Amino acid sequence: MSGVELDSSSDALFKQPMRSRRVVQIVILVAALALGLAIGLLVGTFAIGQEQDGLYLSGVPAGLVSDADPAIAQKIIDGIQASRIEENLRLLSQKPHIAGRENDMELVELLKSRFRSAGLGVQTTPYDVLLSYPDLQTPNSVRLINASNHIIYDAKSDDSDISALRDVVPPFHAYSPSSLVQGNIVFAGYGRDEDYQVLREHNVTVTGNLVLVKYGMIYRGDKVDIANKHGATGVIMFSDPADYTGMKSGDPRVYPDTWWLPPTGSQRGTVFTGDGDPLTPGHPANNLAYRYPEEEVKPPLPKIPSHPIGYGAAIHIIKSMSGPPAPSSWQGGLNVTYHLGPTFIHPGWKIELNVTSKNERAKADNVFGIIRGFVEPDRYVLIGNHRDAWIYGAIDPSSGTAVMLEVARVMGELVQSGQWRPRRSIVFCSWGAEEYALIGSTEWVEQYVATLRERAVAYVNIDIAVDGNDTVQVSATPLMRNVVIDACKKVPNPNPNEVKAGRRSIYDTWVHVTPDLDDNNKTTGQPVMSSLASDSDYAPLLQRAGITAVDATYTFDQKRYSVSSYALYHTEYETFQIVKDQFDREFKFHAAMAQFGAEMVRSLADPLILPMNVTNYATGLEELRVILHKEYGELLSSNLGDSYDLLETVIRNFSVDVSTFENNLQKVNKKNPLAVRAVNDQIMLLERAFLEPEGLPNRPYKKHLIFAENSNDGYAGSSFPGLVDLLFEVDNSTERWDQVRQHFAVILQVIQSAGATLRDVTGFMAEYL
Repeated sequence: MSGVELDSSSDALFKQPMRSRRVVQIVILVAALALGLAIGLLVGTFAIGQEQDGLYLSGVPAGLVSDADPAIAQKIIDGIQASRIEENLRLLSQKPHIAGRENDMELVELLKSRFRSAGLGVQTTPYDVLLSYPDLQTPNSVRLINASNHIIYDAKSDDSDISALRDVVPPFHAYSPSSLVQGNIVFAGYGRDEDYQVLREHNVTVTGNLVLVKYGMIYRGDKVDIANKHGATGVIMFSDPADYTGMKSGDPRVYPDTWWLPPTGSQRGTVFTGDGDPLTPGHPANNLAYRYPEEEVKPPLPKIPSHPIGYGAAIHIIKSMSGPPAPSSWQGGLNVTYHLGPTFIHPGWKIELNVTSKNERAKADNVFGIIRGFVEPDRYVLIGNHRDAWIYGAIDPSSGTAVMLEVARVMGELVQSGQWRPRRSIVFCSWGAEEYALIGSTEWVEQYVATLRERAVAYVNIDIAVDGNDTVQVSATPLMRNVVIDACKKVPNPNPNEVKAGRRSIYDTWVHVTPDLDDNNKTTGQPVMSSLASDSDYAPLLQRAGITAVDATYTFDQKRYSVSSYALYHTEYETFQIVKDQFDREFKFHAAMAQFGAEMVRSLADPLILPMNVTNYATGLEELRVILHKEYGELLSSNLGDSYDLLETVIRNFSVDVSTFENNLQKVNKKNPLAVRAVNDQIMLLERAFLEPEGLPNRPYKKHLIFAENSNDGYAGSSFPGLVDLLFEVDNSTERWDQVRQHFAVILQVIQSAGATLRDVTGFMAEYL
């Protein structure tokens, strides 16, 4: 018999009723569950619709709709130990660690080990990038040659003796082309466009000659590009003692007795004007990448050779030059008269610049330590600092790395002990190859831009933690202004003299030393906070992914010392000992920077509602408009007509949207996690609204219309940078003014669109124009 065999036993007869009862029970249970679900949906829908107070869904953890314990801020601040930062710096700066070499890879392993010991998750992102190194067998050279072709002077005789120092690279400019050039030389001041105008007024020919320029005022890479534009065959740069010693204050001492630059000091650095790996623009330098030939790179690699020398070498060149005397404002700190050239006192003499550096592929690693958020793990608060240095890098960047490691330790231990876990994820970022072209951070953004634009909350950058002990110096986007100020007020003042004067926090000193002044030169009660440019790793995060950012350091008295940077910048003298002896003997200022950075991060990672004040963006836009109007208002008004007035209109309308949003924010139901998430996203994504997909004019990878560097100076920011770029040396050509009109219209559209992101989620299409 096929099929199921019937069981005729008494057990079988007994089981049939049991099966029936089970079926009935299952049916009843399913019906009850369905009814309960229906009732729950109705209750939940009603609760959402009525915006009821209290948790409206059973089983929702209280932490989902609760602010963090405010006491944790003080625990983090109290946990920071200056002695640990000191030991961090000693270890980080004991060896030279130029990017892509063995010592840099050793630090990669050190960072990974430290993050793990603090209980953090660890990830790395390696990239295969184009770097540049000097040829140690045939070093770069600058020489004076006489009419008989004999060497009269070789600059290496006034270089520091680094032969006995392992892994110290001799002076060079990264990405300078390998080339030997000879000829006359022109002194071109700081190498700015306006300096070449002065040379034209003195009938001094640049074309076909080398140029000698002073460091300072603008980015070194722009000096090379500008020299090339004016026909120079090569560039020699030096740090003038008027800018890098204490001669103005009557202090004759130099390193190691003080922080001033000795005659043998030469500032290394890159002269590439792009960001990221030169060979893979716009895309990450991984195994999937297409790599352009070096001659096709955009922006291009430098076209003419360049090299840095110390002022001990520069004096031999300057005292040999003839031609008209340089203007009095160009005369420097060397005890000779500076002449413009291009000829020499002795007939037939010439200068020889021989650059033998080579570009080569190398590895650049980023290292990340991650504390996973317990409520919103998909929202990332980033704090970062680059790791590579031209030599020891005790100030740039290891002071920042030493601080970041201590913040990671304190926060990690609080998490491990169960005392705290942030609402949002915190990511500690150690960037690779920043010195070359912000490479590690740029490649990372290029690889993960889709994720970062949706999830990154903000970025806190502490590149140089301490280069002085006067006050903090901060550059930030408007959204970060309140975050910065509130954190700064919580940090105890490390300067006992300031405490005696009644200034108990670092904020008190900051607002005292650098007060913000209004148009009537009266204090606003706030400290000066600069706009961000492009001189550190915040740039690709802000300009490509729209991640709001801040860059902070503890710096020197810039009124007393009118120098563009600390004097030992990018030299072999930037050692642990000079930091210990001259900058921060007890590492209290480093500790203050750690507390400052940690509190900014905690204040972004913990609260229910993000603490960024969008009103500051409206205020910031109006301030930038006023600056633009002062500098270019008459020119723009006469060429754009009534359209020019629309900038003031759209900013005013944006302010209305901001005000409405801030009012509604006060009424949001904080017990509704969906409502909280919605307003946080509006705050977080506001910065992204100012990105233009096509980028700034002639700079497609600079996408932020409000914050970017001046294209003629990579160190300086400008208001509406794309517009200012187009207005630089603007002529009466129809084509140029058409570009101005087009970009001006883009600015108007983007500001209006940004305001719409703050409106009611279904009422965003109403326009004021």
